[in-house]
Amino acid sequence: MGLVGAVFRLAAMAAATIWLTGCMTAAVGPEHPGTRVRYKSPDPQKWIGSQSFGDRRATFRCRPLACPELSIVSIRTSASPTRSPDPQALQKFAQESAQREMTKAEEASAEGGNRVRDLSLLSTRVANVKNFPAVHWEYQGSSADNKTVYIVRKMMFAGNSAIDIISSSLGLEVARRNSNDFVGVLEIEDFAPPAVAVARPLKSAALAVPAGWGPPCRACSKFGV
Repeated sequence: MGLVGAVFRLAAMAAATIWLTGCMTAAVGPEHPGTRVRYKSPDPQKWIGSQSFGDRRATFRCRPLACPELSIVSIRTSASPTRSPDPQALQKFAQESAQREMTKAEEASAEGGNRVRDLSLLSTRVANVKNFPAVHWEYQGSSADNKTVYIVRKMMFAGNSAIDIISSSLGLEVARRNSNDFVGVLEIEDFAPPAVAVARPLKSAALAVPAGWGPPCRACSKFGV
């Protein structure tokens, strides 16, 4: 099945989506450290979607004729390996994982209704998205009906959550714009755990001076005292 047929068929079947929540904790606030991520369609008249609660993933499809090119956006949340990625480690991950992560982007395209094949990496970089560190990848591939498909992927590390946004379209600029639109309506509430107090070292007992004792007499040494 081609990308056109898949998008139109699935768009007709998908239910309208309001707010969807991933990586949600029971309560998030200053007294309840954690991260809550909420996402939705940036334009309900343009996008319709469905959510898989089992793996905290939502798929949005642009309504027929509502986008200049056929477009799909998927969002998945998971636990972040760390609250504060090291910049050098993140840059290394972006470069060394580009090929491996390409497989996940291919799988996401299949879940959207049409597997993209022959993917190749166009670019990779580390960015700051909504004040959180992120990796930005762009790929190019081919659909089953030999159309060129572009995938723009952002992986954000927001507190305790990793947010994976994969935007695919027949146009690169359209895929980029759709990605930015969905990032723009992300709501992220993050409260870090309180800092651990560092205990001050106790004074050595050998340095303690008994009560009533004054400073040592410097003149006593002259008299052998």
